[in-house]
Formats: sequence, C-alpha cells, structure tokens
Amino acid sequence: MAKWLPIISTLLLPLAVPTNFEEFPICKFHLSLQGQQMTCSNANMNFFHMFDIPLNRTHWFKCQNCSLDILDETTFNFPKLNNISIVDFHNCGVRVLRKHAFEKFFLLKILILHNNSIQMLETMCFMGVKRLMHLDLSTNYIKILTNNLFLDLENLDVLNLSFNRIVFINSEAFSGLYNLKYLYLNYNQLDKLEENMFRHLRNLKILYLEHNRIHNIHPNTFNNLINLHFLYISHNSISYLVQYNFKQLTSLIDLQLSYNNLTEVQTSSFNGLKNLRSLHLGNNFLKTVKPYGFIGLDNIEILDLVNNLFEYIEFFDYFGHMEKLRYLWLNRNSINKINFDYKYAVQNLLTVLDVSDNNLTSFNFKTLYKNLPNVKEIVVANNSLNCDFSLDMYKFFENINVTVCSNYNCDPISTETVCINDTDEVTELEIEDFPMESSINTGIRLNYSMLYLIVVLLEWL
Repeated sequence: MAKWLPIISTLLLPLAVPTNFEEFPICKFHLSLQGQQMTCSNANMNFFHMFDIPLNRTHWFKCQNCSLDILDETTFNFPKLNNISIVDFHNCGVRVLRKHAFEKFFLLKILILHNNSIQMLETMCFMGVKRLMHLDLSTNYIKILTNNLFLDLENLDVLNLSFNRIVFINSEAFSGLYNLKYLYLNYNQLDKLEENMFRHLRNLKILYLEHNRIHNIHPNTFNNLINLHFLYISHNSISYLVQYNFKQLTSLIDLQLSYNNLTEVQTSSFNGLKNLRSLHLGNNFLKTVKPYGFIGLDNIEILDLVNNLFEYIEFFDYFGHMEKLRYLWLNRNSINKINFDYKYAVQNLLTVLDVSDNNLTSFNFKTLYKNLPNVKEIVVANNSLNCDFSLDMYKFFENINVTVCSNYNCDPISTETVCINDTDEVTELEIEDFPMESSINTGIRLNYSMLYLIVVLLEWL
C-alpha cells in the first residue's frame, strides 16, 4: 500500500482547493435601490477581457479589491446594449485612462474613480458616455487638466477633482461642460487662477477652491459664471484683490475668503456683487478698509471680519451704505475704538453686532442705538470695559429689550455679577471655551444668525 501513496497523491493534486477563496475573481448579483447590482471582487483586466456573464438587468457595476491599472476601449468585454448606469471603481489601482475607456457603458450616469492612482487622463477618455451626470475623480494624482478633456460630457452635473495634485488647468479643459452645476477643485496645488479658465461653465452654481496655494486671481478669471451662487476660496495665500475682481459674478450670494493673507480691503474689490448676501473675510490680516472698499454690496446681510488686525473702526464709513446688513462679526480683532457717529442713512436691519475679544474700554452705545435702532444682540465679551460703563450700558439696553452679551453663550447676566462691592473691576466670567475653528462658525449666535444663514442657503439651493 505504501508504494501506491505517491501515485495517489499525484492524481489528487489538481483537485486540491485552496483555503483562501478570496484570491479568485468572483462576481455576485444582488438587488439594490438602483436595480440589480453586480459586484466583482479580486479581478484584473484579463478577467474582464474574457467576461461573458449576461448583463441584461444589471444597472450597477462595482469592482472591489481589483487591480485594473490601465483602462481602455478593450478592457471590458461587455455587450454595448447593456443597462449599466452606475460604475464604481474606487480603490481599484487605476493609473491611466485611455481613449474611449468607458464607451461600453452607453447609459452610464454615475462614474466613481475615487481613491485610485490616476496620473494620466487621455483626451477623449470619457467619449461615448454623453448621459454621464456625476464624475468622481477625487483622491488621485492628477496634475494637469488638458484641453477638451471632458468635451463629450454635456449632461455632467457634478465633477469632483478634489484631493489631487492639480497645478495647471488648460484654457479649454472644461469645454463642453455646459450644464455643470458643482465643481470641486479643493485640496489641490493651484497657485493662480488664469483668465477665462471657467468661461465654459455658464450654469455652474457652486465652485470649491479651498486649500490650494492660490495667491493671484486674474481680473477676468470668473468671466461667464453668471449663475454662480457659492464661491469658496478659503485657506489659500491671496494677499491682494484688484478692483472689480468679482464683478462678473452677478448671481453670487455667498463668498468665502477666510484664511488667506489679505491685509486691506481695496477700493471696489467687491463692486458688482449686487446679489451677495454673505461675505466671509475672517482669519486674514486685515487692518484697514480703503475708501469705497465695500461699495457695491447693496444686498449684503452677513459680514464676517473675525480674527483680523483692525484697531479702529469708523462704522458708517465702512458699513454705512449696507442698508440690508443684519449680522456683523468684528470679534477677535484688536479694536480699541469704534465710532458710531451718524453719516449715512439709519441701518434699520442690523440685528447682531459682535465686538467681543477686542481692546474696547468704552463706546457710545446711545449713538449706536440711535443709528442702529433694530439691533437685538450686542456681544461685548472679553474687552476692557470698566464697571461704570458696563452698568450704564446694561441699564440703557435693558429698558429697550436689547440683549447685551458679556459671555460667549450670551446668558443673561445681572449687574451684581458684573460689579462686586461697587469696585471698578469687572469680574472674570467662568465660561467654557467656545469653538472657533472656522470663520463661518465664529461669532454666530444660534438664536439669530445660524437660523437665518440656514434659511438663506436653503432658499437658494
């Protein structure tokens, strides 16, 4: 019997089954909200070259733990008459997209290529998928967007290019994207915005450019963006804005320029933004506002100047023409004097004024109320206001139903808490640290500002 064992072992070897089944490519089907989904695991390009599974009812094609590397017109041996509308190749090792790489997916609407190693996008790599509405190329290694790259995507609604290494965008890169609404270019390496670089995006509504290296914006960068509502350029290196830098953005309602290197507001920098509701300039190095620096902001309602370097505020010179201003955040500056003398029309709509975390020892609160008659909340926490001034201010505003906040949570505070034993010292209030990570959140009071901002954004989306 012993002499037969080697022969028996040799005959059984080809039938041996490995213990790790996950090493073999396999495709499974199951139902989802989008219809039948096919999920293929551990596959490579050779597997799909020989693919012969019927796809008549499949609407969603997902590949997980795959090694696809280079995608071209021969990669998928799929019948052209398939019903696939969603392709999800996130984290599949894709490195290059060749011409007509997805032409087998004639009905494709959503293409997810997130978290791959894509460095090269050949022109016409998206040809043949005219119905595509959502393209996710985020978290890759793309450096340059070449001309006519998205030419065939006339129905694209969302293009996500965030978390790449984009340093340059050719002037015709966005050609053909006439219906694009959302463009994500945040977390890249752009250092300047070129002339007319977005001119093909006539219907764009939201543009994300945060966390780049942008230091220069060409005066004609935003040409033809007549339907843009939200522009986010925070966390860059912008130190200077020229006159009429944003004049083309006649529909813009929210502009985010926080966390840049701005040192002053130039004359007419924002002129032309006739529909702007919210302007965020917090966490810069602003010291002054040039004459007519805020001219043209006729409909501004929220102005954020948090955490800058202002020392003196001439209130009506800076903000007097903003007749619809509701929320003004001047907290976390170095303001030691603020003048409310009347020069322009009374501002009937200002509701919240935040001057906390400054160096104020006093200000003319009676003149403030005379020219801002509908103010509801004044935040003065963490200044150098003496006891007599504080008592007078509290008594004055208490009689006219205006809340004076001496702490960050704006809790009611009695005069006994402000002054102890009739001394001239203001007690130090014990408060929790108030989160101030973002200039958008800093200074917002939930009872007025946050609720109003949410309503405005929902109204325009």
